[in-house]
Amino acid sequence: MRINYKFILAIIFLLTLAFRLYMAFTNSSFSSDDSYFNLRVTEHIIDNKKPLLYDDLSYSGRSLIYPQAFNYFLAIFSYIPYYEKIIPAILSSLIVIIVYLISKKITNNTNASLFAALLSAFIPIEIRTNINQISVYSLVIPIILLMILALLNLENKKYSILFIILAFLLPLLHPVSFLFMFSLLFYLILANTESINIGKAKKEIIIFSFFVILLINFFLYRNALIRYGTNIIWQNIPGNLFSIYFKTFNILEVLYLLGVIPLILGIIGIYTGLFKRNDENILLLASLILASLLLLSLKLINLQVGVLFISLPLLIASSKSLANIYSYFNITKFYKYKNYFDAILFILIIVLSIFPSIFVATSLPNHNQEVNTFTWIRENTEKNSVILVPVNLGNTLTYIGRRKNVADDNFLLAP
Repeated sequence: MRINYKFILAIIFLLTLAFRLYMAFTNSSFSSDDSYFNLRVTEHIIDNKKPLLYDDLSYSGRSLIYPQAFNYFLAIFSYIPYYEKIIPAILSSLIVIIVYLISKKITNNTNASLFAALLSAFIPIEIRTNINQISVYSLVIPIILLMILALLNLENKKYSILFIILAFLLPLLHPVSFLFMFSLLFYLILANTESINIGKAKKEIIIFSFFVILLINFFLYRNALIRYGTNIIWQNIPGNLFSIYFKTFNILEVLYLLGVIPLILGIIGIYTGLFKRNDENILLLASLILASLLLLSLKLINLQVGVLFISLPLLIASSKSLANIYSYFNITKFYKYKNYFDAILFILIIVLSIFPSIFVATSLPNHNQEVNTFTWIRENTEKNSVILVPVNLGNTLTYIGRRKNVADDNFLLAP
């Protein structure tokens, strides 16, 4: 019987979306303080048709530096009931389709690509970052994956145009655009040292995009650059909070957040792709991992962002390992055991990826108690009151309570 792979991919996508929507709607509040900040900015854009440049509630009044393209994107769908929960869930679910397309391009093996797509639906670190949250990463991750897909297909002019358009859009979403472009420059350097020939068009488009992202970020953060200089890298985070935002590696925590299967298969895929076949596509994935590890070790990005951007290329590289296994089955007498291998792999994914992801999703914090408290504050305090709450609840207070806070985690240009 012929297997309809598009149908299976559609099922994976719909199950992923259903899981994310279920987790979002079983909780009346969001699982992060940043969600309330993004909701407030989005509602400001809907009401005023312009970005929020001065926040009169944050730090009791301050200028705000924050790229708001994501909030404009959400505002487009504000006519949809519960758009703030539905749209991020759909965006995050699109990861499975893009991972499938990238894996198919790299391996030309449908089975391996489908398993990679299934794994991408249940990455513990991604679940922690996006589920039941209005997180900019729900849009940033699909865009970065689309840029990787475009890089792999630059021989098609449409993909070249797509990459350039996304290079303009990415820095308007988040400064993590620097991490991605640094990874691509790292890729060019490694390719040169390994004598891997990269096409002229790919070199030019990467260098062009690097300067585009550099200039847009410079324009967006020019006031902060003038004020902090190179210290802007650490986002003006107070010294007593620095160790929390840039905490040290814990190998067990990292292993748990990455997932055992993507880690093992990804490392094998990168090893075989680099040291046995000199694969240019695998070198691109390895560059993303090495760049993230370097920035993590220098404490230039926090642990959650670093692990998130290590997990994605490892996950895609795992499809290469699976493709090699399937190739081995096809040329040996073990072909008749291929279905048993698929069944065992599926069970391992359930045990080592899906169950941990469900545990992470159900363990995420909720702000139900704080919402009730801040609702009471809004109804029973003067409008010009200043309320002292922990830094990680500052945005929840300003959205629910509509009162000034003493501090929140938007540290750039904060007094």
